Amino acid sequence: MLFCLKIKNFALIDELNVEFEDGLNVITGETGAGKSIIIESLDVILGSPANSNLIKGNTDFLEVEALFNLDFLTIKKLKEIEEINDILSENQQLVIRRQVHRTKKNKCWVNNHLVTLSLLQKIGYFLMDLHGQHSHQTLLNAESHIDFVDNLGDRSFFQKKEQLNKYFFQWQSKTKLMNQLLQNRNENLSKKDYLSFQLQEIDGAKLKEREDQQLEDKINIIHHTVKIKEIMEMATVALYEGGAEGEPSLRDILNRLIGHFNSISNLDKKINNIKDQLTEIQFKVEDTSDQIIEYKDRIDFDAQQLQELEDRLNLINHLKQKYGSKLTDIYHYRDTLQSQLSSIEVDQKKIEKLKVEKEEDEKMLVELSLELSNKRRIIAEKLEKEIIRELNELSMKNCNFIILIHQNEDQTSVKIKDKLFKMTPRGIDRIEFFISPNAGEKEKPLADIISGGEVSRIMLGLKSILSKADQIPTMIFDEIDSGVGARLGEVIANKLSKISQNHQVIAVTHLPQIACRASQHLYISKLAYQKKTRIQLKKLTGDEQLDEIARMLDGEQYGSISLEHAREMLYGKGVFKDGK
Repeated sequence: MLFCLKIKNFALIDELNVEFEDGLNVITGETGAGKSIIIESLDVILGSPANSNLIKGNTDFLEVEALFNLDFLTIKKLKEIEEINDILSENQQLVIRRQVHRTKKNKCWVNNHLVTLSLLQKIGYFLMDLHGQHSHQTLLNAESHIDFVDNLGDRSFFQKKEQLNKYFFQWQSKTKLMNQLLQNRNENLSKKDYLSFQLQEIDGAKLKEREDQQLEDKINIIHHTVKIKEIMEMATVALYEGGAEGEPSLRDILNRLIGHFNSISNLDKKINNIKDQLTEIQFKVEDTSDQIIEYKDRIDFDAQQLQELEDRLNLINHLKQKYGSKLTDIYHYRDTLQSQLSSIEVDQKKIEKLKVEKEEDEKMLVELSLELSNKRRIIAEKLEKEIIRELNELSMKNCNFIILIHQNEDQTSVKIKDKLFKMTPRGIDRIEFFISPNAGEKEKPLADIISGGEVSRIMLGLKSILSKADQIPTMIFDEIDSGVGARLGEVIANKLSKISQNHQVIAVTHLPQIACRASQHLYISKLAYQKKTRIQLKKLTGDEQLDEIARMLDGEQYGSISLEHAREMLYGKGVFKDGK
């Protein structure tokens, strides 16, 4: 509920603080005293358009601030707004502040968080309902009509609605996931053959680790075979075989030297050491000679082998150009191909599983939607009669009221009896209130009823019926009694009093019948001070309230009879417990 309102630099108001109470808060005052400013400031808090004409002269901006105490239900509703979850405080209070500037951009804050005007309007929708010459009315929003009907349902109705809500979001989530998987599958299927070809090409090559380097080494050797053989032949002659013209080899020379050193090795130990070293050299020369001969015999030139090696290396280089500059890159790309192909198979299994689950959810959605639809028709039929009766009491005897329940077809939603219907968290129903205020007129959507006094009375009748179902905590009625007589005023007063049992009600009124039922009576007046006009607000109790009721009955020149009448009205309604 609205606890406190602070207004600054708004029209004739310098600064004004207003505290509201639970129940029926009545604002009275003479015509032109500024009662409408209070309502306009509340409209600004709700996010309605505001221009600089409302700013008090010689000031740069106006500011309106409101403190709301939130009940559990309102908090639950506000949490439906995703952007506000981080703004809500733990103490169940909400502070809204809005500034309207002459030259700068206007600003809005919620709990000291700067917010957009559109977000403020979403929040205001759950906090207050304003009826009068204003647009902030939930009943004029056709999207809210289904909630009014649903809130009159029994426990079984709400259980089924909660089940439907659960199945809807399951179905919606699975539908979204399946559509994404189908899109991915279609994209993957179009390139599956190409992915398979690439994988087969890589696997068919049967690549080995460091194979490219080994091939390059072998090919390089074959290309230099002639030169290698020449050098190897020359080394064999020099080390082992000797020259064709009797030139000794290094092995022959060493043999002769070792023989000579054998004949003198016993003469000196050092000579013997030299002989041993020559023997070691001889062994190394022979071993090296053997390696050279073996290598020379092994590297016969083979043109076919060279071609095979070059073909293999060309294949590997071709794969490098397509899939990566290194063999390790090709291995990694091959793993990626395998993963993508496996994913196509996995996605297909997921799609098949989701399809079965989605069909099961759809079956439950259809069943629950049809049950809720039938229950809504029963509720709507009863509600139509009750609302017509209420409107008759409000002197709208020729008024007709219809609750239209229909379903929207949608080619992408749920199939029911060979037709596709749009499914929402509430089911397949769309509900809208239609009304004909006068006999012979065709029923029109409630939003098309634009007469201020007429729409306010229609709203009052609806609110009287729907007050328990309506979850908006604060309801504001601006001069709902405009142009009505005493008898109808008494009816209106009774209905406002009834509504205030379940909601905080703020009513601007000229009727004493309404004022005498106030839980809190606020009186607004306009004062001239130092050539300036100021607005003053005062809470009336006791004799002050009695005098105001008398003034409302007979004007400024009221007398003792008016006071006695006012006393009877107040005392009769149980306001003065002491019998004054």
